[in-house]
Amino acid sequence: MNRKSLLARRPPRHLSAVWIVKLAAVSMFLVAGLAGLAGCGPLGPIPGGALSGPVGAAEIDDWSFAAGVENAQLETRLDDPHSVNTWFASVGSNLYVPASMIRGSKTPTKRSWVAHVDEDDRVRIRLGDTVFERRVRRIADGSDEYNAARAALEARYEIEPEDRDPERVIWIFRVEARAD
Repeated sequence: MNRKSLLARRPPRHLSAVWIVKLAAVSMFLVAGLAGLAGCGPLGPIPGGALSGPVGAAEIDDWSFAAGVENAQLETRLDDPHSVNTWFASVGSNLYVPASMIRGSKTPTKRSWVAHVDEDDRVRIRLGDTVFERRVRRIADGSDEYNAARAALEARYEIEPEDRDPERVIWIFRVEARAD
C-alpha cells in the first residue's frame, strides 16, 4: 500500500475528537464506580469510608478463624469513618495490627489512621465479611509481646530478616474488646 492510500484511510479529525470525548466519559464512569466502591472501604492503597458487613462477637478468645484472610480493613475516626487495608496476625488470644511495617512512610506518626487512634482508640476491623468493634492499644517497642507479635507478622507475610529496613520504625497495636 502506498503512502497516499494510507493517508486516505485515516479517520477525519472530528472523529478523533469524538473518540477522545467517549474515552473521557468512560474514564469518568470508571473513576466514579471505583469511588463508590471505596466508600464502603479502602480500595488498595486508597483509604475508604465506613466498613460494611455483619458485626462479629464482642469477645473473641481465638482469632485463628481468620488465618485464611489475607488482609484486614481497619476503620478509624468512627464519626467520620476512614478505613485502610492492613496486615494482621494473631498470637494466642490476641490480634495485632502493625503500622509502617513495610510500605509507605517509614514513621508511623505520618499515617493518618495512627493519628486517628491517638485521638480515639475505638476502631472497627473487618476480617473477611465480618466487622468487629474494638479498641487498639499500642504495645511497647522491644517488649516480649512486641517481639512475639512482630515475629508472627513477619512469618505470616514472609518477611525475611534480610528484608527488614533498619530505618523503618514499626509500631504494633493490640486489638482489644471494647465495652461501649
